[in-house]
Amino acid sequence: MEHLKMFSTFGRRWLWISMNMLIWMIVVLPNVYGQQSEKLISLNVNQVSVLEAIQQINLLSDNSISYKREELEKEVKKVTLNLTDVKVLTAVRAVLNGSRLEAMVHGEVILIVPQKDARTSMQMINVKGVVTDKNKIPMPGVTVKLVGASIGTATNVKGFFSLQLPAQNGMLEFSFVGYKSRKIDFATNMRDTIRVVLEEDIQSMDEVIVTGYQNIDKRMNTSAVQTLKMDEIRVAGVQTVDQLLESRVPGMIFMQNSGQVGATPKIRVRGTSTVLGNQEPVWVLDGIVLHDPVNVNASLANSLDFVNLVGNAISGINPEDIERIDILKDASATALYGAKAANGVIVITTKKGKVGTPALSYSMSGTFTARPRYTDKSIYLMNSKERIAYSREIMEKGLSYPSITNWVGYEGVLNDFYQGNITGEQMLQEIDRLETVNTDWFDLMMRDAFSHSHTLSLSGGTDNIRYYASLGYSDEVGVIRKEGNKRYTTNMNINGTFNKFSFQFSLTANKGERNYANSEIDILNYAYYTSRAIPAYNEDGTLFYYNREGGPGSTKVGLAFNALNEMNNCRDEYTNSGITLTSNLNYSLNESLKGQFIFSYAINNNLQESFLLANTWYAANLRGTNYGEEMLLATKAFSKMPYGGEYRQTTTRNESYTTRLQLDFNKFLDKDQKHLINAAIGFEASSSTYKGLQRTARGYIPERGKMFVSVDYNQFPAYAEWALTNETAKGIMTDNVTNELSGYFTLSYTYNNAYTVNFNTRADASNKFGSRSNEKLLPVWSVSGTWDMKANLLKNVHWIDVLSPRASFGYQGNMLDSQTPELIIKKGDMNEYFEEYMSTIAHYPNPNLRWEKTGTLNVSLDFSLFQNRLRGTVSYFYKKTKDAFLSKQVSDINGRDEYVINSGTIENKGFELSFNFTPIKSSGEIGAFRWDIDPQLGQVVNNLLTKAVNGNNFEKTENEIFYTDYLNGTALVKGKPLNTFYSYCFDGLSPEDGRPMFKGINKDEVAEKYLKMDREQVYMEVMRHSGTRVPVIQGGISNTFSYKHFSLNVYLGYSIGSKIRLLKLYGNQNSSTIAPLPENNVRREFVHRWQRPGDEKHTNIPGLLPNNSYHETIGYGLWWNGNDYASIRFADNLWQMYDNSDLRVVSGNYLKLQSFSFNYSLSEKLCQKMHMKAASIGLTGHNVHTWCNSKLKGQDPSQSGSSDKLNLSLRPSYSISLRVSF
Repeated sequence: MEHLKMFSTFGRRWLWISMNMLIWMIVVLPNVYGQQSEKLISLNVNQVSVLEAIQQINLLSDNSISYKREELEKEVKKVTLNLTDVKVLTAVRAVLNGSRLEAMVHGEVILIVPQKDARTSMQMINVKGVVTDKNKIPMPGVTVKLVGASIGTATNVKGFFSLQLPAQNGMLEFSFVGYKSRKIDFATNMRDTIRVVLEEDIQSMDEVIVTGYQNIDKRMNTSAVQTLKMDEIRVAGVQTVDQLLESRVPGMIFMQNSGQVGATPKIRVRGTSTVLGNQEPVWVLDGIVLHDPVNVNASLANSLDFVNLVGNAISGINPEDIERIDILKDASATALYGAKAANGVIVITTKKGKVGTPALSYSMSGTFTARPRYTDKSIYLMNSKERIAYSREIMEKGLSYPSITNWVGYEGVLNDFYQGNITGEQMLQEIDRLETVNTDWFDLMMRDAFSHSHTLSLSGGTDNIRYYASLGYSDEVGVIRKEGNKRYTTNMNINGTFNKFSFQFSLTANKGERNYANSEIDILNYAYYTSRAIPAYNEDGTLFYYNREGGPGSTKVGLAFNALNEMNNCRDEYTNSGITLTSNLNYSLNESLKGQFIFSYAINNNLQESFLLANTWYAANLRGTNYGEEMLLATKAFSKMPYGGEYRQTTTRNESYTTRLQLDFNKFLDKDQKHLINAAIGFEASSSTYKGLQRTARGYIPERGKMFVSVDYNQFPAYAEWALTNETAKGIMTDNVTNELSGYFTLSYTYNNAYTVNFNTRADASNKFGSRSNEKLLPVWSVSGTWDMKANLLKNVHWIDVLSPRASFGYQGNMLDSQTPELIIKKGDMNEYFEEYMSTIAHYPNPNLRWEKTGTLNVSLDFSLFQNRLRGTVSYFYKKTKDAFLSKQVSDINGRDEYVINSGTIENKGFELSFNFTPIKSSGEIGAFRWDIDPQLGQVVNNLLTKAVNGNNFEKTENEIFYTDYLNGTALVKGKPLNTFYSYCFDGLSPEDGRPMFKGINKDEVAEKYLKMDREQVYMEVMRHSGTRVPVIQGGISNTFSYKHFSLNVYLGYSIGSKIRLLKLYGNQNSSTIAPLPENNVRREFVHRWQRPGDEKHTNIPGLLPNNSYHETIGYGLWWNGNDYASIRFADNLWQMYDNSDLRVVSGNYLKLQSFSFNYSLSEKLCQKMHMKAASIGLTGHNVHTWCNSKLKGQDPSQSGSSDKLNLSLRPSYSISLRVSF
């Protein structure tokens, strides 16, 4: 249990550090500046100017002095002083002695002013005013600063400000992002309120693009980058950043295949560029690439059916700490990240301290999430009475249940009657009772959940040093009982600027605690598929157990089972903790050249534990007896867990570091400032290490001090075999190290602020290429350009504010982590038969493997029209991946049955539309009505142009592609998108007995023809193309209405182009019966099933077949299951074909009310009474309603899974939020 100690110690340590640092910032930083005049310094100067002496004092006192340089330069006297341990104010006055200047203390700073001003300025004056835009709409958050001094404030929500000033006259500067700064004179005799109007600076709107390596002026941006401000996309109750991106980014496909708490979505930026490599984008936090807490295999992570509950790289980031998100899409934007960025890059920028007095802020949200109910459209299931009627017909038609031991419900009562255990009258009475049971499994196993989150932050600083610190806590409760996700976060950073030197130090830390019901019980599937005629409790209130057959490692069938008992005694616990330390040092060598050094170190620990206790059905199957029963001697020989329960543990520790040295050059080449060069060159070294241990132990008894029982191997040979041969019982250790050394260069040239061209390149050194590969170092590169047409050609066209076409082209690369030029052997343990240590091939040598190269073309147009009322971007992109990695089946004599080759070509293309439209922007009174519409749309068309071919020098077999690959969308089909799936061709129901019929399966017509075809050709005869599981178009429409203190945002998301297979109706065919197991519930479609000839004209739900007829539809009753046709087998049985037929495929298009948010900001007067700077309250709904194909019967269209397992749908939630600042 050493890892548990490690987690506990680590959590307490970083929490202690975080609390102390936050207390330090709250107590010390706000006061440190006010104490500068009291600080003791020593000064020794000889014959220096007054300016030089003051500058030296300023350096010793952490820039606590404010002055006008021109005033000090007027003083011609020379200063000679030798002072030891004197106050800063004393030293300043000693320097100024005999001059016309005088020093005075004002708040946090020492002001140097002419003596006449000093004598009159002791009487403070109050300057107040209001700031609006040209439409007279108030502007909150405008910075108001006294020119020449570190004194300032910001406007409130109504645009008002009030400022106490020590000067009788002077100048105030007003600034706000996206608006032109303005300076206004003030004087003592001013009586009226200052009214300031700021004009929009169209050229500087969202003026900076953050790439993680550079901050680029948007006017000179040549790349495809979309910026999202967190204040604009934040949704109360949503706890992770990735979920906030749904429908917000054109060209980004977002797929959330589970509504469980902590489930991570799948994100694809501009399509899928690789088949075998990781398809997720790279996450970057403040310039540092993040790593997932657990190194998930790419093939598993890429599966659309995989649900990741462990978390991803950004699971520990509090959205409240985020300032903005930049999505880098094309080769020009991602080139500096090298090979790992082929799938796009998402750059997160966290909040930093701002100049001003300390600001303490608190935000919270409380969220109600609704559980599934039988009244929901998505729960299209029979009630008890309908299920009993269905069972009655099954019995009347003589359908059998071979090897069934779980006799419950109607079948159980009937079996008791046949066994003579009850009379006919008792049977009828029990059946009548069962028809009214209607057990509410969703109520028993799920709940309406209430979650809450809290964030406390502090920020402030001066022109020279700024700070930000936050503590966050969220408790996300799942609608499935026992499920929850708690997260603790802290984020601290300090930024400083001293002359030519600047720095930033940051610390981020998080701890997550996740709880889930163990996957062995799968609560959602049990609640959905279990008959409501089965009770959960006996009449006396005790748990109702029934015999249930088979389980993992089962040694006996028919053991006592109760789902609530399993839920309460089987659980998974995931604990994750991480901390990242980053330092960023900058030094300006001169006005044009700046050096930057970045070092970041991160450590992440993940612990996954599973507890399956002794009193569970799972443990009973391993034990061979029910809990509490005496174990017979015969059972001992087969028992795989004679005592206690099972405990599983997987620990993963990830350590990574990044160090970067970069030189930035920025200079105009001429006096007229028409020719601007911007360049950067850098080197980066990074390393990431994953170390893990996976083990399973049996005999776990937590109630006796969490001990493990010792077992006599001689008495329990089956357990001994498991303990001595099972890999997880002995423990599996993993150690994966990735080192990378890179160099990069970027060059940009701008002419006359109108034309910009850019070149980027990066080379990554990799040891994954063999001596025969001629591309060990493939540089990633791009060229791009933009033209600001407003700067010259359209200068006098007043209705056009911005019109900038841009284009880029470049190559991105990719390499698989699992491939190596050398043969890697996995050394195993002792082989009992040969009495020697055994080894297997872990990685087959692949010396000829080359980079997977993706060429990307991007063409875009940025525009802003009609005084910025209509603005947006239109883009077209084309991506083509050559030498794509594909898997090839090879003969076992090679030591492996699979080999990776460069033999695929993948194409992605599409267009993106992003608009911002303001149809109503009332002028006049403060708080006038405003309406903004922001529609987004992105289309991504994906195709596999070529497939793998035989061409390597080793023994091969035909590709092992089966019909199931075509049905679930994992087969690679030339000319079709990835994730394309196929379906059998439904041909109606038989008028004789209602069995399903299909095209292309008549033996007399096709058997001989099919034998002459290869397997894939046969599949194409019996199946037809159904579509792709991935949407082609996704987007959203945001409507924001604001009036005075009120605002309302309604966001609609939509998805177009995917196809969905309906839930299976015949999932029980492995039991050799069409009848559902007695414990299973049935979907309501069966109410409309075929029952008599003629029904086939108005229903497509098959009827219940008698046993003889049923056996003709399965196994060897079907001709293609015979030995003569084994090579062309294309289906299991007719019922599997029905579930996978084109009849059961519907459109996945949907329109969703993704969120609405209503907010009210308290008035300034009310805030002042409550001693607050600002406050607001809000009501938010998320995943409120979805409009989709009616045939889905409530099935979630956003989930494109094809597995038999049912995933929780995205649940509607409603939140109340509060935000205050002091």
